Amino acid sequence: MKACNFMWPSTSPRFTITTPYPQPHLRLRTYTSRAAPVLHVKAFQRGDFDRFADDVKSGKAWRDAWRTANDGFEQFVFEAKKTAERIDRQYAVSRRLSSAASSAGDRAREIDREFGISPRVRSFSADLSRNFPKYRKQFSAFLNTPLGGSFATIFFLWFALSGWLFRVIIIATWVLPIAGPLLIGAVANNFVIKNVCF
Repeated sequence: MKACNFMWPSTSPRFTITTPYPQPHLRLRTYTSRAAPVLHVKAFQRGDFDRFADDVKSGKAWRDAWRTANDGFEQFVFEAKKTAERIDRQYAVSRRLSSAASSAGDRAREIDREFGISPRVRSFSADLSRNFPKYRKQFSAFLNTPLGGSFATIFFLWFALSGWLFRVIIIATWVLPIAGPLLIGAVANNFVIKNVCF
């Protein structure tokens, strides 16, 4: 009984496999292997770019991107909230944090009573606010000297090259939009109280 019959045809098939079957009407069946057709994969066509350009012009692409980002952010916030609630229920995080905060506050008040930190800070702040114009004048006079100019230059170079300047700029980018209106309101109220409006 022959399992394979390799033939050399003159047409495109490379080989022919002949398999026997026990039924008389299906005695031999021939499977022919042919070379696979060449597929040309096209990721983008001109119409795709034209459709995208039309969507960008009409604003549909931006609306879709904004909607997708908004939905993703809402889903993230919802999942984070649910995860935080589950962790809080499981480990009682909020109760532990509140007890730790109250004990830390009690300890801070005890240390303050023991060492008298609050009166010293209050007296230092009153002294600084009272003598600030004199300190500023002395500092400006120091910066106008050659030693002061060298000190200012060296400090600025260190501040810029160490990365602290960019850290301050990054933090200010996030803090000033929130704290700016509050600070402006406080400074304006302070000027109004002191009758020093410009």
